[in-house]
Amino acid sequence: MRFLPVAFDLTAGTVALVGSSPAALNKLRLLQSSGAKVRWFSNSVDAVEESLLAARPHQLEISFTDPLQADLKKFIAIVAAAGTPLDDAIAARARGDNIPVNVVDRHDLSTFIFPAVIDRGEVVVSISTGGASPVLARRLRERIEVLLPARIGDLAALMGRFRTCFAQARHGSQSLRRFWERVIDGPVGAAALAGRWREAETALLRAIDNARHPQEEFGQVYLVGAGPGDPDLLTLRALQALQGADVIFYDELVTPEILDRARRDAKRICVGKRRGQPGMPQAEINARLVEAARAGLTVVRLKSGDPFVFGRGGEELDFLRAAKVPVVVIPGMTAALGCAAEAGLPLTFRNEASRLCLITAHRAEDAAATDWSGLDDPQTTVVVYMGLASAAAVSDCLINVGRDPKTPAAVLARGTRPDAATSVGRLEDLAQLAAEAGDGPALLVVGDVVARSDAWQAQIRNPAAREEIAA
Repeated sequence: MRFLPVAFDLTAGTVALVGSSPAALNKLRLLQSSGAKVRWFSNSVDAVEESLLAARPHQLEISFTDPLQADLKKFIAIVAAAGTPLDDAIAARARGDNIPVNVVDRHDLSTFIFPAVIDRGEVVVSISTGGASPVLARRLRERIEVLLPARIGDLAALMGRFRTCFAQARHGSQSLRRFWERVIDGPVGAAALAGRWREAETALLRAIDNARHPQEEFGQVYLVGAGPGDPDLLTLRALQALQGADVIFYDELVTPEILDRARRDAKRICVGKRRGQPGMPQAEINARLVEAARAGLTVVRLKSGDPFVFGRGGEELDFLRAAKVPVVVIPGMTAALGCAAEAGLPLTFRNEASRLCLITAHRAEDAAATDWSGLDDPQTTVVVYMGLASAAAVSDCLINVGRDPKTPAAVLARGTRPDAATSVGRLEDLAQLAAEAGDGPALLVVGDVVARSDAWQAQIRNPAAREEIAA
C-alpha cells in the first residue's frame, strides 16, 4: 500500500489549484464541497467566469499570475492539472518544500491522491486503487454507495451531539462500545435511518438516562422479512440485520441462498412448519426469542415474505414488547408483489382492476369458512396465500358467490426461485392448474389482469392453446 488513506482537514489553510482544464474544474468543485479555501492559478478567463457561477466567492481567490513565481510554502496542499511541463515543475517545487501535492492522473508525481468518495455528511467513505485504476475505484464506490443508508451521516451527527452527555451519565461498569452498538443497531438507529428524528432523539435520551444505573443488558430482536425467495430481493436493512446476527430463527420457506447472506458464524435454528408435519409451536418460538435476547444476543426472526402479511409477525411483536425486549421490524417484499412481478402479472390495472384482496386459505376447510362476499366484483384481483391444497375449494367458493367461472386465473408456484412455475387458465379449472404447478409455496391469483401475464400471452401465441382458451 503506497498511499495511506487519511482524513485531511482542508479548512486549516489555503489549497493551491493550478490549471483550467476540465480536470482542474472538477477538483475545484470537490475542494470547495469539502470546505476548502482555494487559491486558483488560472490561465483562462472563460473558465473562471463559468466557475464563478457555481463557486463560493468567500472561499475562492483567483490569480492569473505564474504559480512558479508564488510563495508555495504558504499553502497546505497543491493540486495541479495544467498539463506538462507546468505540472512537472509544480510537483518538483512542492516536493522540495515538503508540501503535499496531487498532480491529476499522475500518481508518479503525487504525494497524495484523491480517492473515490462517498459523502454522507459526517460519514465519508473513500475507495482508492493507489492511482492504478480510477475507473475501478468509481465502480466500487457505486456498489458501496448502494449499501449505505442515505441518513447514515445524520445518525453519526446525532450520536456526536450526545457523546459527551453519555460519557458523563454512564455508570463505570457499562461498556462504551456495547452502548453505541445498541444505539446503532436498535430502535434509535432504526428511527434515525427512517428519518424519525424526534423519536430517535427521545429514544437516545432514554437510553442515556438508563445508563446512569447498571442493569441487565438485553439483546435485540429483529423481525425480518426475507421476501419470496430470491436473495437479491432482500432489502438493504434486512441484509444488514442478517450480517449482524448472533442467532437466526428462520421459517421453513426461507431459501438456503438467503441464509447464505447471513454472518458466517451466526447460529441458525429452523422453526418452520410444513403442511401435514409437526412444527415448533408458536408459544415455544416466542419463548426462545425472548430467551436469546435476554442472553444478550442479536436475534433475527427471519420470515418468508413480509412479517406482517400472514407471517404472525404481529403476534411476535406483541409478545416481545410485553417481555420488555427491544424489537425492530424490517419489512420484506411480500410474495404477492414479488411473484406477480416476476410473472409479468400486474395486480391492478387502470379501468380493469381497481381493487386488490389478499387472503389466506391453507386448508380446504379454511377456504370454506372464509367470507368470500364482495369478491364477485370483476374489478377485484384476488390473491390467495397458502391455497395450493385448497384450490378446488377456492374455485367453488368464488363461483358460488357470483364470480364468472371463465375469469382468468393463475397459480404462481415457487415464485422468484430458479424452479418457479406459472400455470394459467380459468377459475373453473383452478384445481387442475394447481396440480400442474407442482409443489409449493404457491399463490393463487384470480382476476382479469391474469390475462396480461407473460404465461397467458405465451399461450395466446400458441395456436392450440388459443383455441383452448377461446373454448
